Amino acid sequence: MNVGSYSQLTGEAEYRQAIDTVLLKTERELAIFDHDLAALRLEEPARIAMLTTFLQRSPNASLRIVVHDAHALNTRMPRLMKLAALHSTRAQVRSSPGNLRHLPDTHLLGDQSHGVRRFHRDHARCAMILDDPAAIQPWQKRFEELWELSRPCLNINTTGL
Repeated sequence: MNVGSYSQLTGEAEYRQAIDTVLLKTERELAIFDHDLAALRLEEPARIAMLTTFLQRSPNASLRIVVHDAHALNTRMPRLMKLAALHSTRAQVRSSPGNLRHLPDTHLLGDQSHGVRRFHRDHARCAMILDDPAAIQPWQKRFEELWELSRPCLNINTTGL
């Protein structure tokens, strides 16, 4: 029986390394819940490359993102917007309803087995779980509930394509 691992992390560098670890381990489904995606730094070329590889690896791969504030994504993240447009059937972004925007935690979940959870978006303290579906299940359940309550929010313009 494979036992997963749990790590508590306290710094920004550790947080971003944990994100990269989960991105590299994920093969089928990536679920992200965040305030505005800024702390995840998904716009950086290395992470865009990881997300592109993830989506190209399998025709069944899916990327679902729920944000509280889509303004930064729509105005300051052109690489991520392009990726979402190119893979629009498998890369979806939604905005949480106003009554849930007070939620301070964030998480990035891969294949319902791996994840990074930042306990409060303003603090680097977080936990990383690898290869442990039972431990990820409560986070995944919460994400699914947020997903159902959220609505599409991207301003993708395909004019000229």
